[in-house]
Amino acid sequence: MNLSAVIDDVNENPHRRRTFYEYPELYEFYHSQVLDREAQVGLLERFSPEEVTRVLEFGCGTGPLLARIEDDYDEVFGVDSNGSMLELAEEKVEKATLRRADFTEWSAADEGRVFDVAVLMGGLLHLTDDRDLESFAENAHESLRDGGTFVTFFEPLSDDVENGSWNVRTVESDRYTVERRSVSALTSGEGHYTTTHLFVIADEKRGTEARMGTVFRGRFHDPESLERAFSAAGFERVEAIDGEGPTVFRAVK
Repeated sequence: MNLSAVIDDVNENPHRRRTFYEYPELYEFYHSQVLDREAQVGLLERFSPEEVTRVLEFGCGTGPLLARIEDDYDEVFGVDSNGSMLELAEEKVEKATLRRADFTEWSAADEGRVFDVAVLMGGLLHLTDDRDLESFAENAHESLRDGGTFVTFFEPLSDDVENGSWNVRTVESDRYTVERRSVSALTSGEGHYTTTHLFVIADEKRGTEARMGTVFRGRFHDPESLERAFSAAGFERVEAIDGEGPTVFRAVK
């Protein structure tokens, strides 16, 4: 399904409840221009332990990181719970192994595998329940060799998180334009939030447009809570690292 097909699908039933992740092509089109994919590769390389040959990505989505790194390691493995996302990932990768699974329930140990480094590129916001976070930390630990490293990045819960923030972002190609209008509101003192998006998707060639509303429920995580969860899972060293951009979290087994 290309963006024209997305427009047609939305307009066929404009009031049906939808999610952004329902349309992998829209997800890829938008994030390919919004996210710095090379910075993600740099994050992996910067925090990897020595002698890395096996890399695991939790929440691999449409596979942009896997496609970039699959020639650099002996084994590259991606896990995601969204089958449509994995179908698009299969078109990108040649060597990487893909698995459909919920990473709060799956670990590499389930398949007798072990990795040198595991990454989650921004997906912590999906872990809104403490039990899911604890389960994921345990699965990450089980998926790594001794001395292996887990690394992710996130926007921490802090006084800088603005309640009721607005954002408008537009990305475009020669044919398509996607505008995303967003408003977010905190819904708990533990960092839970709800973001309402309005996507305006335009096909300049056909002169068609669709408007799609979605709601996302996520969580800003407290660095100390992350450290406690991953320490309880068995990691020997855990740390949140502040710098330019999102906070990096690293856990060493």
